[in-house]
Amino acid sequence: MSLARGPLTPQSTGGPGITRFATRGEHRLSYESSGDRAAIPVLALHDLLADRGQLRPLAEPPRDALFRLTLPDARGHGASPMLSGRAYPPSELAGDALAVLDAEGLQSAHLVAIGWSSATALFLAANAPPRVASLVLAAPYLPALAAQDSDAVTRQTGSAHLEMMQEAADLAEKGQMDRALDVFLGARMGTDWRDRFSKPRLGAIRRSAGNLAPLLVGTIGAAIDADALRRLDVSVVLLVTEDAEVLDRVTVETLASLVPRARITIVPQQSTERLASGSEWTEAIAEALGSAPPPIPARMPSPNT
Repeated sequence: MSLARGPLTPQSTGGPGITRFATRGEHRLSYESSGDRAAIPVLALHDLLADRGQLRPLAEPPRDALFRLTLPDARGHGASPMLSGRAYPPSELAGDALAVLDAEGLQSAHLVAIGWSSATALFLAANAPPRVASLVLAAPYLPALAAQDSDAVTRQTGSAHLEMMQEAADLAEKGQMDRALDVFLGARMGTDWRDRFSKPRLGAIRRSAGNLAPLLVGTIGAAIDADALRRLDVSVVLLVTEDAEVLDRVTVETLASLVPRARITIVPQQSTERLASGSEWTEAIAEALGSAPPPIPARMPSPNT
């Protein structure tokens, strides 16, 4: 797909929690933007079955003075459009993210992604490199990458997750949402996954569960291009907790071996309270962004210049 720059529609920063819209084709994509226009531009992508509120703590004091933070709702989440097709891959999600950058008039931004959205971030960095100043990937969830590994154990771990995702997608397509969520989130977070989330996050999960099948199918069908990863020429920080599951560990290790300017940062084990609040990654992400190289100017040039 083409990730060429769309029409310029620069707008003023709205503030935390204030919904704005970017247009892509016939669809309006919801997002919010906050912070000083002269601050570090950051586009932050939430995990599957979350919404833009997952990364809103980055807009809270004292970080609100550091970042011009743009938080999109991925397709099928928050106030962004529901999905009707059988598959919606990371390439399309990257196109959505680019439309949000265009709506904010951002020539380039530091890109943050949690879990599942890491595939979107990597696709965007590989296919529209001038738009991405750096990458911060927290617990990147890329089972397809592990499934392509030369190590048998790593390959088996990735393949098992892809099979689990297909099972969850099949259940969701049949309308068996509770079972689909138990299969998917149970594999990723444990059978006690409901106890690990705040009430707002549980509400977000319920609201977006109807889009689980096309998003999982799109992810399963999207191969990870190792050669494209080797060509990435941006700073990449890979965040992983010290108590991470096998898949998380092998994923960051594989990415670090492929991406020339990648480094791994180990984040201390998180308390249940912090996990439930959704702020478990905030400090580590803010620190990683603080050490990132300066972005190119945040404003796009006028079409008349």
